[in-house]
Amino acid sequence: MTADTPVAHGYTVRDLDALARAVVNNNRAWWPAGDRDDLYAAAWHGIVEHLCTSDEPPCRRDLLEAGRRALAEDVKATMRHHGARRDTSNNGARYAMYWDWAGRATPSPERGIIERIALAQILAALTPRQREAFAALAATGDYPDAARLLDIEDQTFRSLIGRARTAFRDLWHEGERPSRHWGCDRRAGAVRGTVGKGESAVSNLRRRQRAARSAATDRNAS
Repeated sequence: MTADTPVAHGYTVRDLDALARAVVNNNRAWWPAGDRDDLYAAAWHGIVEHLCTSDEPPCRRDLLEAGRRALAEDVKATMRHHGARRDTSNNGARYAMYWDWAGRATPSPERGIIERIALAQILAALTPRQREAFAALAATGDYPDAARLLDIEDQTFRSLIGRARTAFRDLWHEGERPSRHWGCDRRAGAVRGTVGKGESAVSNLRRRQRAARSAATDRNAS
């Protein structure tokens, strides 16, 4: 197809190109941030559609108006898509909502891959007994049951799993200062297992939280 290729009703590709460019130039203030190629394509489509569906040869003004209408609809649709509104209630909320979604960073898979590789390498570096302790606790979800699975005393198992965790943490932070233990393992106080004075880990935590709230209330009252 060349610029002089006829399209319909005596109009050529060159004519339609000039009309589409005229529509975009005459209405560029509508959407100054819009992509010129997209605006041109919208106007071109409107002009060609009107030309090819007309029974009688349309005049130049009719084609320009068809292009303008198509461009207007395209601009409005684009603005809606990007969260902008054209009425007096446009406070930018939807614009911010759109760009918060569209501009978010895509998480890199690197961290997950590295962690999986590190986990396999660290487990391989532990002693067979330490790996057995981890496997037993993962399989049973309970300290006494894990101890029975390994045919050892409950306290012996707790010491073993403690040393295994320390070794794992040291290897995980290899070359860095290892982090301290934080939180508590709820399995240590679940059903059969207990911590402290025969109190479950969860109950212990809730008791301390209630005491902290009570103390804060007393301070505010005074």
